[in-house]
Amino acid sequence: MILVMTFSLSLLLITFFVVDILQQKNLPETASSYTQLTKLSSLLSIIELLNDSQQKQFQEKHSSCHAGYLITNTPFQSKELYNDADQLEQYISQFLSIKKSKVKVKLATFEQDDFTYQQCGTSINFPLKGMVISLLLKNGKWLNAEVHQHEWHLRELHNWLLWATLAFVIISGISIMLISYLTKPLAQLNNAAQKFAKGLEFSEVVEAGSPDLRQSIKSFNLMQKEVLNALKNRTITLAAISHDIRTPLTALRLKAELLDNEQTRLSFVDSINKIEKITASGLDFLKGDNKSEPTKKVNLSTMLESECIEFSDLNYPVSFSGPTNINIECRPLGFSRVIRNLIENAIKYGENAQVTLIRLPKHIMIEVSDTGPGIDELELTNVLEPFYRLSKARESSQGGFGLGLAIVKTIIDGHGGDFWLENIKPHGLKATIRIPS
Repeated sequence: MILVMTFSLSLLLITFFVVDILQQKNLPETASSYTQLTKLSSLLSIIELLNDSQQKQFQEKHSSCHAGYLITNTPFQSKELYNDADQLEQYISQFLSIKKSKVKVKLATFEQDDFTYQQCGTSINFPLKGMVISLLLKNGKWLNAEVHQHEWHLRELHNWLLWATLAFVIISGISIMLISYLTKPLAQLNNAAQKFAKGLEFSEVVEAGSPDLRQSIKSFNLMQKEVLNALKNRTITLAAISHDIRTPLTALRLKAELLDNEQTRLSFVDSINKIEKITASGLDFLKGDNKSEPTKKVNLSTMLESECIEFSDLNYPVSFSGPTNINIECRPLGFSRVIRNLIENAIKYGENAQVTLIRLPKHIMIEVSDTGPGIDELELTNVLEPFYRLSKARESSQGGFGLGLAIVKTIIDGHGGDFWLENIKPHGLKATIRIPS
């Protein structure tokens, strides 16, 4: 909006400037104008009342750049004359002779180095040509008066631009304050929307601004509450189902143990175990977007190294590399779950895990890579969706329920970060986490 205002004002000033130039009269029109001739008539009447000494004083006092007067013994001479100079001289003479005896008039032109232009110095910009109207006085001398179609002084132009700039600054300042007042609620709404989109973080925005904006803010606040309530109800429902299903599952497990047929008994127990795992995985997924855990400042380097040591103690090939003492604000339990899930996946499908911590100017990167078969390029995005499972060849007998990576993405999104997968050549898979530092 400020750029539009600047462009508009500049265009307006240029338009005024061009119009002013186009409307200017040429030298003959200016010399024969009523204002100019009336001024000369009054001046002529005053000059003729003065003696020679007073006329010289008048000339010295009132002559300046663009307002020159010379009293000489002969009319001002110039090399260039207008084609219709005779007609113009006759017209001026008739106008000045209305209230007095006939006035003899001579016209001449002058350029930058002539007449009173010599007094202008560097302050003159344009025009570079003027006209001298020479009037014969009663004492036989000539009054030479300078005429310009327009007086352009750099000093006056500077003042004009200065006042125009000052007016623009004042108007812009008021506009900026008004725009800031009107857009402040919109900025708050935008920030709240980004927080909610990234981590479902509730931020109630104060209803302010225009009526339409107030209504939008009110609707946004209501939407936040409705979404969070729906998520809360979903979590409570699944938690209740998980709790209530344990009793019948326990009863089924006891009944299965009483079966005589070993194959049937093992099949029942296996089915019961799968139901329990599905329920536990669903709860883990819902816990992934749980925002009730408070954020704390933790040493990320220590957290990653500790997780790797735990797996190493169990004889898994897990290693860690990266700088020490990198602190971040995060939800420790959720972030630990992310690292464990990625390491478990790397061990399960790649038989090893290399955890790397990288510090960047504005971000922190965590990479968990393995040397396994990787994932088909077309599936790299799909595997981040809840309950999405890869082919049987990839999952084999170790497969889960398609929630591990979805949990990771949900938690990282809640921290305002990004998570993605990419294959490593010639073989392997790398899971990358990028969070603001």
